[in-house]
Amino acid sequence: MTERNIAIIIPNLNSPVIGEVLKSLLVQTDLLNVPIEIWVVGQDCYGQVNSSQRVHFLETLQPVSPAIARNLGASVASGDVLIFLDADCVPQPGWLTAMLDALRCWPEAGAISGAMLPDGETFNTHCSQVAIFHEHLSLNHPGRRRTLASFSLLMSRATWQSLRGFDEGFRFAAAEDLDLAIRITLQGQPLYFEPCAIVRHSPPCRGWWALWKYAERGGSQSIIVRRRYGDYYKTSNWMRWAWAWRLFSPAIALARALQIYLKTPGLWRYWSCWPAVLFCKLAWCWGAAAGLDSDVRDQTGKEHL
Repeated sequence: MTERNIAIIIPNLNSPVIGEVLKSLLVQTDLLNVPIEIWVVGQDCYGQVNSSQRVHFLETLQPVSPAIARNLGASVASGDVLIFLDADCVPQPGWLTAMLDALRCWPEAGAISGAMLPDGETFNTHCSQVAIFHEHLSLNHPGRRRTLASFSLLMSRATWQSLRGFDEGFRFAAAEDLDLAIRITLQGQPLYFEPCAIVRHSPPCRGWWALWKYAERGGSQSIIVRRRYGDYYKTSNWMRWAWAWRLFSPAIALARALQIYLKTPGLWRYWSCWPAVLFCKLAWCWGAAAGLDSDVRDQTGKEHL
């Protein structure tokens, strides 16, 4: 994968900070002598997306999932290199340069992911980032990864085409990037993480119940990927049963929370988030159980057709 024409694709569902995202991008693209086009796909009720020579707005008639929006953007963009960026992730100074430097450093990469600041605008946001995006925080070391996240993700058009894009069967932003990263790995291309390509995550403020539902939804979608790629994950038999996730959820959540703090460099500075991390992992387990129940119902329904 080499650097040529670049397209930045942003799935947007009425993000209140999309204007700030675009402003930061335009400042950074001005500093580079590389052809870059920006595509915003979705809906913009705040009227912050103004089409220009570099910024293109592809408005959808109805809300669409991030997977659909990314695929739509990639299909109309002309770039050889695609960078997917979430509409609530504001690129920090040097983000784009760091992404392209990573591409030059790892030309064999199937995909390269950027990083997220651990600090949030509210305590709940801060805790959710530690709990959910711990593997992708700027505290982590650069290098090879088994999975990547799509909030800041670079890949070649050829790779995107060979995979037929993101799986649009995932209705929420929860596991479509996990599925894509595994498919890239399975076709023999390595994944890399670049912690110097940093974004600031500015999602809507979430209360504790909303945070539970967000983590629960992530579990319900991610467990489908784990079942789909059981050999890749070396999934144990007990992980295929919903009752096991519910029964052992306290022990699983505790073990996972401890593992997160032990494996992420410098994360102990954020010890105050520990209860929230435990809370989110408990919700993830219950979401995994719900996902397994739903998957079994779907399979049973197909058998009766």
